Order: sequence, then structure tokens, then C-alpha cells
Amino acid sequence: MPQIHAISESKLVLRYWNCAGRGMLMRYMAYDADLDFIDDLVDIDEDFLGGTWESTKKFLPELAGPFKALPVVQHHGATINETGACSQYVAEIAGYMPKIPLDRAKVIMISDHIYEDILINISYALWGFRDWDRDVIGGFAGPTSGLPLKFSNLEDILANSTSGFAVGSEVSMADFAIFYIVDILTQRMLEVESGPAAVELLFGSKPALAKHQKMMATRPNMSKYRSSAQWKLYGPYLSGKGVMGERTHELELGDTELEGIEILASKLVTCLT
Repeated sequence: MPQIHAISESKLVLRYWNCAGRGMLMRYMAYDADLDFIDDLVDIDEDFLGGTWESTKKFLPELAGPFKALPVVQHHGATINETGACSQYVAEIAGYMPKIPLDRAKVIMISDHIYEDILINISYALWGFRDWDRDVIGGFAGPTSGLPLKFSNLEDILANSTSGFAVGSEVSMADFAIFYIVDILTQRMLEVESGPAAVELLFGSKPALAKHQKMMATRPNMSKYRSSAQWKLYGPYLSGKGVMGERTHELELGDTELEGIEILASKLVTCLT
């Protein structure tokens, strides 16, 4: 359950649901940089399904920040919301934002592309708030503008890099964003029937992405974190539905996360073949 930490504390606090979702990018960077921080989890069962978040906790500024939402970052007496702001702040203190303004803009460009054009559309489609064909596969403008193009964009960026990193010659927030979205989609799709074929069609012809995934996964602190009990609490689940498992039906919340991923994977196979 979430813990209330005095706002005057200097210790960094990262707060998000016990799933990967919009909180995983900041977590990956914090663990990789070995920051001294609290990985504070808000429990899907206790607080979302139990109703305490909606009725009480989201109205507590010390828990939910000024925008009454997650993710939250607390540090040096301040509390901030919004995925981009939280991730960028962690990147700044971890040393994962370039100093050159143009390079900083490129890092934000790549991270926003992943969040706004890939992650949020898939996440909302899993909950039935967006359409798989129109918003995810088609990207509002047909298959050549949708999800396959987004990953081709990332492949092109990495293929044109002489360092192996997305921007410049050092690891940045953009590298963690790329790693996260490719990894979570690969892992979840490999758990469903159409997934292996979809993974091969989406990522199989992208050697620069494959090389980048290996580089990021084998960073010592990333490897340690991903094999930890803490990561296993939330890392495998793209959304809160993943934590609920089969219970989404009895809770009248629609398809399970894996059923949604199968819809995505089967549509990708149709689209890409």
C-alpha cells in the first residue's frame, strides 16, 4: 500500500500502481542509476478495486500530487505528476538527459513518440477506451501510419547511430523508453497464441533494435533489477488488468490483459502479412 512520506523529506519517492504502465520508465532509470529512492506501490486490489483510491487517497496531495493522479514523484519537499514530467525529472537527477539543448529535444521527441503514439494507445485499448484498428494498428491513418511504422522509426534512429545509443554517445532516457516498450510488448505477446508470429513480424527484421535491447538488458543494474522480487511484483504486467488476471470478467471489466494482447497480436499478423 502507498506510504505517506513527509513532504520535507529529501529522499526521492516514486509512486505508481503495481504494474508497469506509465511508471516503468522512471523506475528503470532510477534502478539503473542506483539512486537512493523509495519504490512506493499503490495496490490495484486494495486501492483501485477496493475503491479507496477513488474515494479518498487521490484527494490527498501527499499521495496523489496536485493533479490527483499517478505517477507521482516526490523530492525535496515538492510533489509532481504527469508521466513525462516524472520521467524527465528522474532522468535529470540520474544523469540521463544530455546537456546540449538539441540532444535534449531529441531525447524528449523519442520518449514522447513512444508514450503518446504507442504506449498510451495500447493501454487505453486494453481498457476499451480506444479502438485497436483505428488508434493502435492504424494510427488514425491506416496500417502504414500505425504501430508498425512507429517501431520502424525507432529502428531507423538506432540504425543511424554510430554509438549504439538513441541520442549522442551516452545512455539517455530515450534508450530506457525504447527498451521498455519493446520488452513489455515482446514479453506479453509471447504469452498468447498469435504472439510469436506478431513478434517476428514486428521486430524480426530490426537488427538495430535487437542489438539495443541486448545492450540495455545486460547493463548490470538493469539485469539485477529485472531479476529481483520487486520487479516481479509489477514488471510483467503492462496494465492494471494484468494484475487482475482472469478476474476482469467477474468484475465486469471486459477482456483480460492477455486477451487484449491476443487481439493486438492477431491484428498485427493480419496487417503485416
